[in-house]
Amino acid sequence: MTDEDRRDEETDEGDEPEAEAAEAQPEAEAEPEAEPEPKPEPESAADDQAEWTPPPPDDLNVFDMLRAAIGLFVQEAWIALGVQARPGTTEVHTDLHGARIAIDTTHLLIEKLGDEATAEEKREFEQIMTNLRMNFVRRQAKQG
Repeated sequence: MTDEDRRDEETDEGDEPEAEAAEAQPEAEAEPEAEPEPKPEPESAADDQAEWTPPPPDDLNVFDMLRAAIGLFVQEAWIALGVQARPGTTEVHTDLHGARIAIDTTHLLIEKLGDEATAEEKREFEQIMTNLRMNFVRRQAKQG
């Protein structure tokens, strides 16, 4: 029998040589499960910052939060009065209804802070409220 005849016999027997070869090899270890796909990276730094909020300091209390909120509403009032551009833009727009809400909310937050405000803070808040109200009246008179 020639080598060619032997090869023909092996192929005539079907897949037995392959099956025997597979049985002769030790079983392969199970493949580890695929890791979950990572979240897509934000397209810009602004997107990244919008999703992440720093944890508050351990000693932060409600009065500190009121002070921070007062600052936010004061800024929003100036933006709505058309005195200041919104951060990230150069355009100013006047929105007297929004300005009125921001000013009233600032006043409410200052009242809630109450005796927790220092004398210096009280003077500063009084000055801020006076400036906001005067600017509001001026802007309202221009539009009226």
